Amino acid sequence: MRQLEVALIGAGLIARLHLEAWIGAGAAVRVYADDGRAADVAREFGAKAVGSLAEALDGADAVDICTPTGSHHEIAMAAIAAGVGVVCEKPLSASIEEAEEIVAAAERAGVRLYPAHDVRFAPAYARLHELVAAGRVGDAAVGRFSFSAYHPRPWTGHVSARAGGILTDQLLHGADLAHWVFGDVVRVHACYQGEIATPAPEGAVATGTVVLTHAGGALSRIVSRWTATPKPPVRVTFHVSGTGGTVSYDSEWPQEVRVSDGEAGNFGYAGDSVFATEMREFAQAFAGGPEPRIGAADALAAVRITQAAAESAWTGRAVELPVKGAA
Repeated sequence: MRQLEVALIGAGLIARLHLEAWIGAGAAVRVYADDGRAADVAREFGAKAVGSLAEALDGADAVDICTPTGSHHEIAMAAIAAGVGVVCEKPLSASIEEAEEIVAAAERAGVRLYPAHDVRFAPAYARLHELVAAGRVGDAAVGRFSFSAYHPRPWTGHVSARAGGILTDQLLHGADLAHWVFGDVVRVHACYQGEIATPAPEGAVATGTVVLTHAGGALSRIVSRWTATPKPPVRVTFHVSGTGGTVSYDSEWPQEVRVSDGEAGNFGYAGDSVFATEMREFAQAFAGGPEPRIGAADALAAVRITQAAAESAWTGRAVELPVKGAA
């Protein structure tokens, strides 16, 4: 079987995590970054550095976009025009219009497009989806998801006018998971608390909260926090209840998933990092194997939900989203 050729664009922390995972999945990776760091990163991981986006895309099977959000549209459209598959770090774009254009262009060109929503590949969330889909909690009705992470100054608390800040960045993880577990979202009501300054002052904390109404009737609440306190660096939780039971998780627990459905039981896990699992699934799909657990429609749904959250927080009003398939 021919080795998968991946063009990795970017040389920051996420790019390094992706690069290590692609190599672990058996891909050959060429790295391009417009800030001069590509050579050092490529050398560290045994990859190849190239000098331009065009050179990176030439002969590649897939591009992995690990650059600032504002550049995603240009790079994705260039890759699609070249017939190269796309993996894109979240969010797909900062605007619904650009995200829709990327997805439509990929569909027209017959090019695979996968968003890198890494949390979906965490074993605890995969287990949650499996349990709910199997009916272990009955009719799922209510979900609570929380994400707290350390962001050093100046990122902590940053929000720029209508841009959304945490609501369109970190909160996207919870929006994607809620959409995966409960289905399409028809109503979004959000609020934001924190410093609206660049840079944010020392010790600032930003919190974004959103309540989602799903087409099937379920409700989900997502709380995301950026904090200037580095301990713990990341904490994630969920609590999903239905007519037949409850599933709970907290990353600070010794065990990973608790299920209460009339039968005492805990579900643990062990295995690869989320990035290793993610890139392995993408690599298999690009090689003609099964589709991964996430696709272009999920990328677009997440952008629509988070942009609606930013609008809701800005206006103080709930935002209605169209039901899929409605005229």
